[in-house]
Amino acid sequence: MSTKTERKIIKVPDGETCDYIDGKFRKDTPEEYVRQTIEKRLVNEHKYKPEHIKIEFGLKLGSSRPRADIVIFPKDVPELTQDHVWLIVECKNEKVEPKHKNNGVEQLKSYMSACPNCEWGMWTNGKYKEVIRKVKIEGKYTYQEYNDIPPADGSLEDIDRPKRNKLKKAFDDNLLLVFKTCHNHVYATDGLQKQPAFFELLKVIFCKTLDEQNVGKALNFYTTSAERSNPDGQLTVRKRISEIFESVKKTIPANF
Repeated sequence: MSTKTERKIIKVPDGETCDYIDGKFRKDTPEEYVRQTIEKRLVNEHKYKPEHIKIEFGLKLGSSRPRADIVIFPKDVPELTQDHVWLIVECKNEKVEPKHKNNGVEQLKSYMSACPNCEWGMWTNGKYKEVIRKVKIEGKYTYQEYNDIPPADGSLEDIDRPKRNKLKKAFDDNLLLVFKTCHNHVYATDGLQKQPAFFELLKVIFCKTLDEQNVGKALNFYTTSAERSNPDGQLTVRKRISEIFESVKKTIPANF
């Protein structure tokens, strides 16, 4: 006796998209594109379970009732309420800057403050990404910058010092999002035109590729959150990546 697997075909209305997590139809906007890309990354790369993720989750913030774009709850919480939110992600379109008065990183911080057990937050507009961790020091909460949010197992070590056996595969548009973020960072920070910025990005890609191919040795293409936030740490990172780039120049016949 054979069984047939029934397939259901869902027609997505024009101008809308089907949400990756909850399957609801939402308007296909630039901001929604960013959110869908992040949702896929949360599940496929960071290994969060869809049942632990809620979209447009309502919050109580004083007299207002905003909706957080994405929230994640820990495993085995008794109920999915504001008190149990562990991580919040806010997604914006490219025109919204991180320092925007109402829709920037400060908005994310206000949402995190309203959730007593929220430890992590990420703000992104597809071009830039800001990750913050809420920690309590001497009775007061403060926000510390990190390279990325932790994976589902909560390992902080994996954020700063990657291991070869835990390298993540890129899925769908996530690789494009990473390339775009890197390119825009080079373009904006170094003041380069788009073409020179592209070639600088190629150098970064070559360094990353060669480092991953150097099987048997620890990965050296990384920066810790602490290194990124201070001048001495930045010099350490520059020295480490420069050594990789010297190997790239010997390996790849190109005019760098």
